[in-house]
Amino acid sequence: MKKKKSFMIERNFLLLMTGVFINEIGSGIYLIAGMLLVLNLSGSVFFSGLAVFAISSAGAMSFLIAPLANYAKYKHSLVYGNLIKAIILLTIPLLHYTIGLNIWYVISLLFIVALLTQYTYPIESTVLPIIVGKDNVVEANSFLQTIREAMNIAFLAGAGIIITFIGTIPAISITAVCLLLVSLLYTFFNFQQPDITRDNHASMESAAKTYIIDLKAGFNYIRNSLIPKMIFSIVFINIAMVIMTTNLPAFSLMKGSGIEAAYGFYLAAMSFGMMIGAIISSKLKQINFGKLIIITFFGTGIVWMGSATLPLIPSIILYGAGAISIGVLNIFVFSAIQKQVETHFIGRVVTLLTSTAALGMPIGALIGGFIGETFSPVISVMICSISMMIFSIFWLSSSVLRKLPEIDRVKLFNSSSAA
Repeated sequence: MKKKKSFMIERNFLLLMTGVFINEIGSGIYLIAGMLLVLNLSGSVFFSGLAVFAISSAGAMSFLIAPLANYAKYKHSLVYGNLIKAIILLTIPLLHYTIGLNIWYVISLLFIVALLTQYTYPIESTVLPIIVGKDNVVEANSFLQTIREAMNIAFLAGAGIIITFIGTIPAISITAVCLLLVSLLYTFFNFQQPDITRDNHASMESAAKTYIIDLKAGFNYIRNSLIPKMIFSIVFINIAMVIMTTNLPAFSLMKGSGIEAAYGFYLAAMSFGMMIGAIISSKLKQINFGKLIIITFFGTGIVWMGSATLPLIPSIILYGAGAISIGVLNIFVFSAIQKQVETHFIGRVVTLLTSTAALGMPIGALIGGFIGETFSPVISVMICSISMMIFSIFWLSSSVLRKLPEIDRVKLFNSSSAA
């Protein structure tokens, strides 16, 4: 019988794993309830676009926010960060049952909570090596990511059904309670706190200079690599995706004849498709990366056209199928970074990549809100599907991208780039 890895029964890892599990319950409910609340309060897809704009703007600022984690103890950041988010969310039911809710207040809270998430989420990844040891990081990280993806599928689908029966306001209260539980749970961490790499008596000016130096180091590290050359493609995909997802609440209500659970099913299908992409990615490593992206994203465009035009059940199935290519791309790009980027730069490079890629999302949210309000949510899905095909054709027309070899042979850096 195979001996169980020691980190699987380590106290701090079990606390982190339980916290991730509870967080996913709350996040699944919050993701659906927050967007449906905006749509219900405003009755307008345009305001849905503004809500996504607010949330994605926070995501685009992650490269500015994430380094702040180095200026506080990780345990304190996790405890107080989740506690503050819980208190903020509890103001929604409080105001709803007293003086009433304002749409601008809700959108502002969505932005603030998203900002706090940009601060707390990377810390969970940062403390993992401290808890399990560097030799177990890959396996532990894979285990937690599998939990996240699997729970996403179950809780997104379940959240839609829950909200259908209890409504958006009680659902947001459930999310707040989950965050309170996570905050309480993390107070029991007892791993060795890393030293704060700054002088407690240093001036604010000195701390700011150190922060800017850390930020610039990440930019300089990737400047001459292949990563910036791929940013344009990723930004293009994100804009197209957000145009579609901004309209997804209205689109799912239309396809589901007003049943709110349909929104959860679409989101669950997206998570399921991305998980399938992650699972099969190891089987696709021998295929040239350039050709693989061209073929899979063209296929995504075709199936999402079907999702836009067909009835609810086949629409949901095709919506999930289209997300497989995105799951493959995510795993391949992240794996290449893990293998080729120096260890102490991985966090900064990943943050820079994701936050820069997210710059297009606020633009897509506003465009999606305008399209959904002026025309139909179906149009936004068609635009996204066509954009995936255009993306595929762009890679086909670029000799550099088209000729990229198998992912294990793709060189992100020239011999002097990472020096």
